[in-house]
Amino acid sequence: METFQDPADVVTRLEALASPVRLEIFRLLVEQEPTGLVSGDIAEHLGQPHNGISFHLKNLQHSGLVTVQREGRYQRYRAAMPVVRALVAYLTENCCRGTQECALPGETIPSSVRQGNQR
Repeated sequence: METFQDPADVVTRLEALASPVRLEIFRLLVEQEPTGLVSGDIAEHLGQPHNGISFHLKNLQHSGLVTVQREGRYQRYRAAMPVVRALVAYLTENCCRGTQECALPGETIPSSVRQGNQR
């Protein structure tokens, strides 16, 4: 798994997701893993103009959250899942002082979650 050495990388990735359109694109690409989507299909699915989607895809690609692969005259975009996993790990590495029982006061965590038996 990728690890983040520079906090600037984390900030860049979080800034990329701070746009509602980019967040929606990113979530769509995560849903479509591992096949990904071409930009025209992304634009159609989100009801957005193609040129606007291209701008957002370039931003996501620049941040490292999305990869692109040329297929003839099309470009297929995929969520960079190792980067995503590393970002989540970075954000949660010191969660709950290492107890793995993250709950707000008064909140209960189901035993299946505490034991790692998520469905």
